[in-house]
Amino acid sequence: MPVKDDAQGLLWTEWLCLSVNDMFSRREEQFGMADGRQINCNHHDNFARSLPSAPTTDLRGAVIDGAVLNRTLGVDHGEVTMLSDLKTQVQQWLRFEKKQYTSSRMRTKERRGTIFTVWFSLWDIWYYSQLPSVDATEAIAQTVDTLFEQLAIIADNWPLGAKIILPEAMDPTFLPAWTVKRTGPSGSDQRADDQRNAIQLVKQWNAELDRRATDWRKGQIYIYNTNDWMLDQVREAQLVIGDMADHNGLGHSGSPWDSVHSACLGATETRLSSHENEKVLRPLRCSNPAKYLFWDGMHLGPEAHKMIGQGIAQDIADSQGDSWFAHEQPDDSKGSDPKTGPDEKPPAS
Repeated sequence: MPVKDDAQGLLWTEWLCLSVNDMFSRREEQFGMADGRQINCNHHDNFARSLPSAPTTDLRGAVIDGAVLNRTLGVDHGEVTMLSDLKTQVQQWLRFEKKQYTSSRMRTKERRGTIFTVWFSLWDIWYYSQLPSVDATEAIAQTVDTLFEQLAIIADNWPLGAKIILPEAMDPTFLPAWTVKRTGPSGSDQRADDQRNAIQLVKQWNAELDRRATDWRKGQIYIYNTNDWMLDQVREAQLVIGDMADHNGLGHSGSPWDSVHSACLGATETRLSSHENEKVLRPLRCSNPAKYLFWDGMHLGPEAHKMIGQGIAQDIADSQGDSWFAHEQPDDSKGSDPKTGPDEKPPAS
């Protein structure tokens, strides 16, 4: 995994954890009770894989099933060198569990509070949008099948019923990299065929997620509508520029973003390295990353991660109750140790 730039801030999963802890702390202050059920994130196991951030070069990321991707793309598109796909990551997690938890690192109550977060779709849709519509639609259907097969493997190996947070797909055509690589002056999609395809694939992906989650019987799945969230950010910024507001209140309070189209990491510049006469390319970085919706061409910025993590925490608390996050239910809290907390499994992306 690449070294993370400190300016990128916390992941949305980390903000989720902090937000839930704040909820329990406020309840403790309000009602004067400490039941020891908050998330402490003592174990934050991340199996996601990504490349170092770059404005536009070497755009590769993790998909759900690399073998299916290369078989579907065929020789016309060339073989895509994959990072560890979801199937591989799940197997890595199984080996990790067998090695780590046989030593009883986690007690039963901690397992009950473990939250799995799985966020795939971006790279699958990025690749499949290049295909004819019929082929792309079939590929997405197979991919979502594989996604839920892998979720079933997780659930079958988690004895107390897995709790899974599953953000929906975001429209990749809003990404800065889409403009550069596809619809921009030097892009490969001058007729916007890929763009129309990608929009339909996002709709297909999210509709299938909603349907599958409704029928899920192996634990609990929470779906977060990340696409609507992102579209609201873009729409609000546009309304503010036009000095307008809509009936939902977007635009009334201004926009948190200086830019919703450009990335914080911009074009590269040539600098001399510590070795004499050796030149290296380094991406230019904005002065205030929190004011950019996107960190680089393919990834959300630090404030976006914060907003999503806090939004998911609040949405689950509002719809399910904050006990959804608890590693103990109220009726089995006797004898609990308030110093321990659950694992949280961050997303693969």
